[in-house]
Amino acid sequence: MPGRSASLSRRRTPTRARPAAPDPAPPLRALLVIDHHRLQNAAWAEFHTVRKRLEKATRDLRRHEEVDSPAYEAWLHRTFPLLVTTLRELNAESEAKARKIQQVQAMAYTSGRSAKRLWREHRERERQPTPAPVDPDEPQSTPEPEDDVPAAKSRPARSQHARDIYRRLVQHLHPDRGGDWTTGRERLWHEVQQAWDAGDADWLARLEVDWEAAHEILSATSPLSRLNRAIEELEASRRDIERKLAGYRRSPPWRFTLLAGKRDHLHRRTEHNLNAEIDYLRRELRHLNSLIGAWEEDWTRADSRARHTRRRTRY
Repeated sequence: MPGRSASLSRRRTPTRARPAAPDPAPPLRALLVIDHHRLQNAAWAEFHTVRKRLEKATRDLRRHEEVDSPAYEAWLHRTFPLLVTTLRELNAESEAKARKIQQVQAMAYTSGRSAKRLWREHRERERQPTPAPVDPDEPQSTPEPEDDVPAAKSRPARSQHARDIYRRLVQHLHPDRGGDWTTGRERLWHEVQQAWDAGDADWLARLEVDWEAAHEILSATSPLSRLNRAIEELEASRRDIERKLAGYRRSPPWRFTLLAGKRDHLHRRTEHNLNAEIDYLRRELRHLNSLIGAWEEDWTRADSRARHTRRRTRY
């Protein structure tokens, strides 16, 4: 049959073989060479820029603390001696009375007793000229420190970063390490000790960078990571100094020696501020005296009633 022979012929046709897959290409390998000279030069230039900013901020800080502030204090005591003395006396009296009132109120709050009664006991203890005699046979107890006695100065917390920097600087600057003991080395050594006592890691980092730059340990050929770390340390020191200067710029001693032509304005403003502080302290003292007077008035009334009662019972 013609239709069936055609279908058989189609079935017998051999299939074409698939072409073989080509061999995979070998992996490409490339050598990348990075030239750090440009990055190092840029970092070295940025290091000098940051260092100049830090040196300017340091000069402003030292001028304010070592020149302007002492000169302002001397001018203040020389120009307004009566106002300064009055302010100091009022401040001492106000602090003493406020401290006593706070102690009595705290004891009244914790014990539940009357503040007036506690104030009376406090005044009676003050009137005693000499302490009571002590029996030598009885064991003596150590007196407890009072609240107004300042506590011992605690050491500042020091980070591990500050300890590492201080250890490296001591290895370089200690007199036993040898070398010429110059004036600059002595000054840097004392400044390192001051920064360590203050627990200031930024200050120590700045001193280390200054020492490395002065001895050519840190240069344009230093590793890029070390240059970047030095820039970060200088920036941290500058930010710390700028925070201090931000508060100093709002104070009267700021640039006192440089603004001699504006002393009239400073004179009027300082006199006004001193009078305002004196008025405030006088108002505060009136308030404290009124509170103490109320306590002592009730105490006087209670004593007069007690004397009157004893007189009536006697007769």
